Amino acid sequence: MKDYIRQIIRIFTSSSLDKTTRKEVHQWLVSPEHADEKEAALHELWIETEGRPSKNMHESLKAVYRKAGVTASQKRQRYYLKFTRYAAAVTLLVLSVSATYFLTKAEYSEIAMVENYTRAGEMLYIDLPDGSKVQTNSGTLLLYPEKFTGNTRTVFLLGEANFKVKPNPEKPFIVRSNTLSVTALGTEFNVAAYSDKNEIVATLLEGKVRVVCGIEGEKYILHPGQQVSYLKNTGASYLTDANVEDVTAWQRGMLVFRSVTVKDMMITLQRKYNITIQYNEARFNNDKYNFRFSEKATIQEVFAVMKEVIGGFEYTVKNDVYTIQ
Repeated sequence: MKDYIRQIIRIFTSSSLDKTTRKEVHQWLVSPEHADEKEAALHELWIETEGRPSKNMHESLKAVYRKAGVTASQKRQRYYLKFTRYAAAVTLLVLSVSATYFLTKAEYSEIAMVENYTRAGEMLYIDLPDGSKVQTNSGTLLLYPEKFTGNTRTVFLLGEANFKVKPNPEKPFIVRSNTLSVTALGTEFNVAAYSDKNEIVATLLEGKVRVVCGIEGEKYILHPGQQVSYLKNTGASYLTDANVEDVTAWQRGMLVFRSVTVKDMMITLQRKYNITIQYNEARFNNDKYNFRFSEKATIQEVFAVMKEVIGGFEYTVKNDVYTIQ
């Protein structure tokens, strides 16, 4: 869960959010759920930016307090220690969501965000407040408000999910993940955006969606059967025709690999079967493979096929830890 909290914080710091969504984000930040993980994520930002509290930052914070109606004595008692510790991290949040962790603590008290995590080896079906339906894949975190308010219906995704959106032309449905967003009026689409993969892929199954990629904001309008792939490390994106059967295979419990390395397969297998795989990456090269397994395939059957195609290897099993030799 810690990794997902960290990724969520980074989504917030790299996204431009409307006022309503910003409020929902703030409420999630200050809610008691996973408080330690949120503090750790802020601390990591502090370390990365080598931040130091400055006079200007303190003056800016005072202005925020004045707008929030927080007195000097209150702010010192409640917030000063955290501010000096995480000044740089908070500054990033100020720049990205136009408010601070501290302002939200004073201004908002209700918990309005729902965190729905799908554990490894499982899939979930989720009914959203507006009647839209979501199916989430293993190892996926979906963050959404208890009630959609304002002009949009915005959810945050880390992992993979299929969305069947209830039509509402006056309130677009938006899925945000890292620096990619998908906007739909009434449609079905799939988004694959795992934090441990470099590529985010949005695939349209029915209807029409707009996909916005990266900081540069390159835009695509998708028609059914098309997909946009966005590479996080380079910021490059491209539009292609999709193999819809492969894209949706996970919903039927199937396991499909198309042009993937052994490393990527191992990541997916761990998530799919809720196991740990230990191996030396140097043992395998960067060749890419294609595999297709039925919904009933066991991990032992998967390894047996991989051994035949990739090359002989042996493995041992102890307490759901598979060690490849």
